[in-house]
Amino acid sequence: MSPGITQTKIVERLRQGNAFILTTHKDPDGDGIGSMLALGEALRKAGKRIALVLEETVPVPFDLLKGAEQIQQLVDLHEHWDGVLILDCADEGRLGGLSGQLRSVRPWMNIDHHETNTYFGDMNLIQEEASSTGELVYYLIREADFELNSSIAENLFAAIQTDTGSFRYDNTTAGALRIAAELLDLGIKPWEVTQKIMDGHDLPRLKLLRFALDTIEIHHGGKIAIMTLTKDMFEKAGAGKLDSERFVDYARFIRGVEIAALIRQTGKDEFKFSLRSNNKVNVADLASVFGGGGHARAAGFDGKGELSSLKTSFIEEAARFLNAGR
Repeated sequence: MSPGITQTKIVERLRQGNAFILTTHKDPDGDGIGSMLALGEALRKAGKRIALVLEETVPVPFDLLKGAEQIQQLVDLHEHWDGVLILDCADEGRLGGLSGQLRSVRPWMNIDHHETNTYFGDMNLIQEEASSTGELVYYLIREADFELNSSIAENLFAAIQTDTGSFRYDNTTAGALRIAAELLDLGIKPWEVTQKIMDGHDLPRLKLLRFALDTIEIHHGGKIAIMTLTKDMFEKAGAGKLDSERFVDYARFIRGVEIAALIRQTGKDEFKFSLRSNNKVNVADLASVFGGGGHARAAGFDGKGELSSLKTSFIEEAARFLNAGR
């Protein structure tokens, strides 16, 4: 089917089919996992057989979301499946090894809100104006007239909350707030969700943050701020890779900074750049220069090579974007 497939077409497929696989991108976040769990439970309540699949085990703290224990790393492809729901994934490469594993199951239903989505699915529901994939899943559930109970509501709230930065980022729309209000009416407690997935930090995370703050560099007249985390820092702190989630915001918080970056070492001469902007620069466009993507205010890319060289290239390109007012 062509890009821009309507929500109604996917709803028809979900109603008519009996068995679906659901997944999200590698290194999953709250929006990906929350959306997957919410839609998975809604389908199960509607009498469908489902499989929730990730390439890796569910990362902390999202393992605390309701239903997370049902997520697995393998799926029986000898069984009949009526399609794969791929949530919050901008391109096929972000599926990692699952891309090849799930290739034989069709159609792929690509549901996402990233402006850099490549429309890799057989069906593509891409709405970049949406606050989150959780918002799109909410509308799918409503149009399909599937049950929306308190546990589904909690996972949808977690998805929307994490991707809007607790309703602080500029993707916080009136629509997102209206959905959140309806989810509250279903009995969820925002404080409990926040404690579970946003504010419940272990000591290693705070040790890692101390290391990260010590690396802050300021460039281009105070408009670019960079933090760096090496594998050695993670080991010294006793922290995992997801313990650095949202650290990039500390660089963004610095007065006068327009572009913030967190550089996290992922392997020998391999690094992940997480980017944020405050007002002017579209960091999705900046990330795309290096083969990445994302949103206008939050994006990322992977780099391979010597750290100082990668950093220099990034600073030069970021400065070019700033000078061009992009």
